[in-house]
Amino acid sequence: MGGPIWKKKTFFFFDYEGRRARSFTSATAGVPTDAMKKGDFGELCTLDGNTFNASGMCSDPSQQLWDPYSVSNSSSQGNTTRTQIIPFNNLSTYASPGNPALNGTPYQVSNPRTAGNLIDPVASKLMQMFPSPTQPIGSTGDLSSDWFAAGTNKDSQNQFDIKIDHRFSETKLLSGKYAERRDNFHSFNCFNGPADPCTGGPVQEHDHLLALNYAQTFRPTLTLTLSYGFTRGAVDQTGIRGDFPKLDPVADLGLPAYMEVSGFPQYPAIRISGYNGAAGNNIGTQTFSIIKEGQETHNLLGGLNWIKGKHDLKFGGEMRVHRINFTQPGWPGGQFRFDKTGTSQLLTPGAQFVDPANGPSDGSGDGMASFLIGIGRMSSPQPAAFNGPYEVPNNVATQNFQFGGFVQDNLKVGPKFTLNLGLRYEVSLPRTERFNRMNWLDPNISYTLAADSAVLPGAPPLTLKGGEVFASPKNRYNYDTFYGAIQPRFGFAYTLPHTLVVRGGYGIYFQQPRSGAAGTGPWGYQGFDQQTQWIPSFNNLTVLPGARLSNPFPGTGPKLPPGNSLGSLNDVGFSAVGPIPSVSHNVPYEQAWSFGLQKELPWKIVAEANYVGKKGTHLYLGGFRENNLLPASVLQLDNAQLTDLANTPATNPLLGYITDPLSPLSGATVPKYQLMLPYPQFTGFQGDSPPIANSIYHAAQFRVEKSFSGGLQFLVTYSLSKSIDGASATDDSISWLGGGLNGNTLAVQNPYDLRAERAVSTFDIPQVLQFSYVYSLPVGRGKRFGSNMDAILNGVIGGWQLNGIWRFAKGRPIILVLDSTNPIPTFGQRPSLTGLLQVNNSSKASMVANYFANACEGAPSSSCPSSVVVQPDAFTFGNAPRTITNIRQPGNKNVNMSLFKQFPMSRFREGMHMEFRFEAFNVFNHPNFAGPDTDFGGGSFGQITFLASPMREVQLGLKLYF
Repeated sequence: MGGPIWKKKTFFFFDYEGRRARSFTSATAGVPTDAMKKGDFGELCTLDGNTFNASGMCSDPSQQLWDPYSVSNSSSQGNTTRTQIIPFNNLSTYASPGNPALNGTPYQVSNPRTAGNLIDPVASKLMQMFPSPTQPIGSTGDLSSDWFAAGTNKDSQNQFDIKIDHRFSETKLLSGKYAERRDNFHSFNCFNGPADPCTGGPVQEHDHLLALNYAQTFRPTLTLTLSYGFTRGAVDQTGIRGDFPKLDPVADLGLPAYMEVSGFPQYPAIRISGYNGAAGNNIGTQTFSIIKEGQETHNLLGGLNWIKGKHDLKFGGEMRVHRINFTQPGWPGGQFRFDKTGTSQLLTPGAQFVDPANGPSDGSGDGMASFLIGIGRMSSPQPAAFNGPYEVPNNVATQNFQFGGFVQDNLKVGPKFTLNLGLRYEVSLPRTERFNRMNWLDPNISYTLAADSAVLPGAPPLTLKGGEVFASPKNRYNYDTFYGAIQPRFGFAYTLPHTLVVRGGYGIYFQQPRSGAAGTGPWGYQGFDQQTQWIPSFNNLTVLPGARLSNPFPGTGPKLPPGNSLGSLNDVGFSAVGPIPSVSHNVPYEQAWSFGLQKELPWKIVAEANYVGKKGTHLYLGGFRENNLLPASVLQLDNAQLTDLANTPATNPLLGYITDPLSPLSGATVPKYQLMLPYPQFTGFQGDSPPIANSIYHAAQFRVEKSFSGGLQFLVTYSLSKSIDGASATDDSISWLGGGLNGNTLAVQNPYDLRAERAVSTFDIPQVLQFSYVYSLPVGRGKRFGSNMDAILNGVIGGWQLNGIWRFAKGRPIILVLDSTNPIPTFGQRPSLTGLLQVNNSSKASMVANYFANACEGAPSSSCPSSVVVQPDAFTFGNAPRTITNIRQPGNKNVNMSLFKQFPMSRFREGMHMEFRFEAFNVFNHPNFAGPDTDFGGGSFGQITFLASPMREVQLGLKLYF
């Protein structure tokens, strides 16, 4: 609504919009049975029809649990064998003696030889928070998915806008607008309790917008505009504690007090192999479910428009301030993973072993039983086991400033010819952090590393090169400032006879640099966020159990962030991370040019044909952050030399200098190639995505549009295009936005031959045809047919409107990757091709089962006698390009249609009417298949396992306008 406040001077406008949405959702999971919650896992054996003998051994050894503390004397790292079964798989009655090698350590099992002493008290309490199975025990064949629940996600939004215009005089106008929006969302709590893995708790968003605009006309040819804009948005996602404010992992579960040093008291996130998780985790806090964010932007803009003769001149300047306060702890309660290795006979499940008494065994064990004991995955030392970290997060408060200015001249050369000439210049200052909690990498910095006197008494310090540097009050930037953003613009339009217009233009456009204000996602905050890996094996040797869930970091608790206190020694022994200013100096830009013809046709139809070209320069090459690479000279080595380099251990010169047991560089030996790296004291030297890629795009675009007349409006577009680049993703931290396969950024194969990365873009769609229309059916009162129709009949068949959007598109390129690679160390590897790939067009079912007619995994068969996709030899490069276009993924054909009808209600209020909508998406129910699995060696290569878009969906709507 709106109206005058002060007649002819001040006016106001106000609107409000509210929305309430409820969406259905469901969850499936594997949960423990009631017996398992008490420690009795006998059902693992008996549900499959097997039995226990008198000593409690299952007739199927693969369903037997073993005491992880009963280790054979011949066991060694990576070759552990347990000797004592847990009779009848019953943890509640079994009394473990523990292991004498652990006596005097925090890792010895409590109360040796006491029934139930293997049960971890924290795990036991979490186990009771699982819901009971909803499927009859044994009906599913296993326990991996014996529970189902359904519920709703709830969302509510409220928004209002208010605008006030005040005219001081005929030449001075001030306008102000304020808008506010609140959004409250809550996802389904599928376990209906504080240990639920499905919900992130309540999410509240609160946004504000303020805009002020002042316009003054000095004379008809000279006007000034000044604008100020302010936006502020806040997101408060409190996690599950928003629903259970008294949740306390120490008081509720009995965890040590140090498990709250993250500042976010949460239950641990638990993942259990062999049991489907309802939402990633099996039980406990949803990871990354807490977000505290506040963003604000200030924008000040001034412009002057001056018309002088044939020139329409525009001058302007702009300043922006961006601020972000952000934290999103991923694992504030810790994440802990469990699999069979905590209760298996052998360390690695699936390994074949012939037991003299019981015959062949596959290692047995059970992930849920390992969880109840509290022993995590033991088959690999940390960090390769990926048992999960505990995080003490950082909170960042960054800001940056941007300045820009422009001049433009729209020159009327003649009545039929217009030129557009312009120039824009921008400077974006790098972000700063309020307390200088940032870092960068310096490849040339030198420093010394002292030896541990207890390990190497009297050893001299080592001089090292390359490391992390931290911001300070005197040097607050971790990026260089780029001053080269000069952006010329040129355009023209010329009117030819017979209503034909020719247009064209050229311009340079710079991208926003990655150095702007940001949250914790970008690189450059090392030292201020600390993640401590859980070590569930004694001394990280994968032989005896180590720290259990109830005391995951005995003695010291999780590590605390060192900040900048370690200086260049920070992350030594691990990966050094942060932007490298000299590498990240350039900012991506695009040159764009176009040429087109436009023709006005009868019946209000306009036809266009355009050529569009674009060239990207200094684009970010996502997935190429690593700088700790072997030299190019290794390409001259033969296979035997490369095998020796990759697989032969060498004496570690850093032994005694790097002592953290989690570091791969703390042992007596390291891989031989480690000593050839430019920064051997680091496992990685990872900068920001370097701006070194390029792209080219060409397109022919055709358009025919009819304005609404005679009850019909339509738009037909067709594009024929090709996009080529050296990288289709800007960063590996946002690869889920595209640019790779299955959420992974495509890695560079040969870092010394980036020209080989040049290929058709992963997002390239070469042809798209789209047709949309609005057709008011000529039936009903005032229409061509039935203009004097009876009111009741008109209410049924009159006044209908038909709308549609038809879209047909070719598929994207095929991206081949390897499931199991064996590349030159620090390099990449792709599959090899012995011929051109072909699509299996024999039938729709055959295509879904194997999309490729001449490529498959495994041994040759009648359906696939040979495969043109092969695994390359070890330490060689595959010849497959980054993307393949001689065949493509399945295309997309989609038709959405709707029927609208309006019911006038003007007798109640002027302009009041009701609108009925019948909408159908994918109206012809055409299956649009997703791309096939192209992970060669993964077991499902060539299979299409899901649809790219839903099947037909229909919805009805009724809307009242008043």
